Amino acid sequence: MRPRIILIVLLILGSGCSTQLEELRERYRPVSLRDAYVHGLKETGIHDSRIGQAWIQEGDAVFRAPVSPTLPYVEEGRLSATDIMALGYHLELTRGQQVVVEASTPDGFQVFADLYEPMQEQGLPHRRLSSADSTGRLEWDVRRTKTYLLRVQPEILAEGSFRLSIRTDPSLVFPVAGHSTADVQSRFGAERDGGRRSHHGIDIFARRGTPVVAVRSGRVRSTRTGGLGGKQVWLRDSLGHNYYYAHLDSQMVEVGQVVEPGDTLGTVGNTGNARTTPPHLHFGIYQSGPQDPWPFVFAPNLRPSRIAVDRSLFGSWRAADASPLTLRGQPSRRSPVTIETTAAARLHIIGGTASWYHVRLDDGRSGYLPASQLAMTYAASRPGSPSALSPTTVGS
Repeated sequence: MRPRIILIVLLILGSGCSTQLEELRERYRPVSLRDAYVHGLKETGIHDSRIGQAWIQEGDAVFRAPVSPTLPYVEEGRLSATDIMALGYHLELTRGQQVVVEASTPDGFQVFADLYEPMQEQGLPHRRLSSADSTGRLEWDVRRTKTYLLRVQPEILAEGSFRLSIRTDPSLVFPVAGHSTADVQSRFGAERDGGRRSHHGIDIFARRGTPVVAVRSGRVRSTRTGGLGGKQVWLRDSLGHNYYYAHLDSQMVEVGQVVEPGDTLGTVGNTGNARTTPPHLHFGIYQSGPQDPWPFVFAPNLRPSRIAVDRSLFGSWRAADASPLTLRGQPSRRSPVTIETTAAARLHIIGGTASWYHVRLDDGRSGYLPASQLAMTYAASRPGSPSALSPTTVGS
């Protein structure tokens, strides 16, 4: 019987009858799929076994030495049932973006993806922000510009190929129907009135009468006429963001009205101090002061590089000669070297992205290695030889 099937049987036997399962659900409410999985390991006694402890330790280890991919990012790889591991990624994210993670496998095993906010400066453990659903998809609206950590970990005894995709999208619907940031002609922070004030929004130019829409679900806080903004609409969402629409030609909502993303609030015009300019929408975001709307609405028109490495090497271990090894924290030759070795080493080739392999050493450290360096430095291990085995294997 295959090891993974044995584990499934153990989980089923340990869970008891359906009545006990219902009682368990009443007592325990998991915060994520991984949390529910760990709880299941504890209920069946697997948590304290050698394999269970190895899995937990690997999950904790990613917080200490993650790699730092450039977004958008796509990685493909392969897992072996004898390898216990987790993958960690540092993500540089900007307030207003939405990060989208998709961890998928065609081979039917579960992959857990969890996003954390590092809290070491406050002397606190990492704070979990969001977790992937049963399809492996995670979405999170970024609320602080900083470095976040993504942990991706397959279930115990997972075997087969996987694909990981990480990208950023705008967190808001674009406020002018049928338009995009290509129509923005004045950005946040631009000088106004000879430098006496700065621009607290973005100006989106469009034909008069073009619909102006709600960027998120919320309630109309006010509609005003007069002053610099002319005809205005203020919308407030459940997170405390206030969205400011100014220079409107018409207002089509009332105070207190609840709207959904894409609902029409008014139309583009040039009222207020925009009378001498072409029709446009001044769009601003306020929460504890003005915020730059650009990251909230900008959709990067970027595609990840095509994976151009040898996929047949994924999941394998390579025996090294005595050549030096240099691994980088990012899949780029411009990124700094994070690991240097001068002695012989073994590499676990987890997967690949673009022309780089994502690899791990015997001691658990990981990084990116150019495909060209692997070809020059490492020879394939012979099947069944000790160098083809993982240092973290499942015992009998």
